[in-house]
Amino acid sequence: MQHSVTFSLLLAGILTQGLTASSQRPTYGVYFTAGTIKCTPAHGPSRLLLLHDWLREGDRISLVDNIAEITLIDHDTSYVRLRGKGTYTMEEIGKMQHTRVLDSILIQYLSLSWAEVIQSAPPNRAAGTPRHSPANAGTPAHPTPTNTAAFTHPIPTNTATFTRTTILAPRPGYTTSMDSLIFRWRNVYWARKYFLRLRGPDGRLCYDNVIVDTQAVVHFPGRMTPGNSYTWTLDIVGESGRLQFADSNHIVLVNDSAILPQLPPITPDSIGGFASLLQRIEQYENAGCIKEAENLFEQLTTDFPQDPALDKLYFDFRRRNYF
Repeated sequence: MQHSVTFSLLLAGILTQGLTASSQRPTYGVYFTAGTIKCTPAHGPSRLLLLHDWLREGDRISLVDNIAEITLIDHDTSYVRLRGKGTYTMEEIGKMQHTRVLDSILIQYLSLSWAEVIQSAPPNRAAGTPRHSPANAGTPAHPTPTNTAAFTHPIPTNTATFTRTTILAPRPGYTTSMDSLIFRWRNVYWARKYFLRLRGPDGRLCYDNVIVDTQAVVHFPGRMTPGNSYTWTLDIVGESGRLQFADSNHIVLVNDSAILPQLPPITPDSIGGFASLLQRIEQYENAGCIKEAENLFEQLTTDFPQDPALDKLYFDFRRRNYF
């Protein structure tokens, strides 16, 4: 009986140690590789080291040939690059000089990469599933967020306390090159309908519609032209039938072909890889060139289909621009 208890305790200890080792937080993530690179973990057989792999304390990596190269990212969104033939432990790599990533969208991408491996990540997009499939080519799609708390404008739990409605989208001064835009607003319990109007720079009425829902899709062709700012106004129609002002702001329509040549050149971040494409996407979005930014995102997510952090960046981009 004593031997049985001793064996059970020993087995439990081994299993616990194995679980601890396997669940140990990574030390480095693999951002880029070239040539042949092998990893010899503290426990288990050696394996080839590939893009998006993770290294842990006790691991050892070997750059097999002179053309081998690897870029490793740490949890502080800094990186270290190794080139040429050599073998390194995690301790040795930790003592090397690391370079800080400074570009905002790259910091966001690297932080998301770490969050994916540290926390329980949602399942990847199913292979062959289209990333967006709007019913009309000019109508933005509605991505479904996994975390509604991440919205910039959360809907309050007690809408009855509001005396007037507030637009949820688009954000004030929103700039876009798309052919249509979804306006969304909070529900007002006493409203019978809503009255949405858009006017051009000269005050001319370009769009007006009475809506019973809390959203409307506004198609620009034939009504509004790129290169101008348009003021929108939302009014509430109550039981009496009278209009009550709710909210107003403006949007700016741009033409990609006119804006793109004016954008300054990108200064590539030293980390390399697809960093310059992410920087370009951010620049395009900030300038309102949404079509071109999405084209680059499509290219990236097609070239790197198993990158959850990149998918999250793309999802956030679509949420910001397609509401």
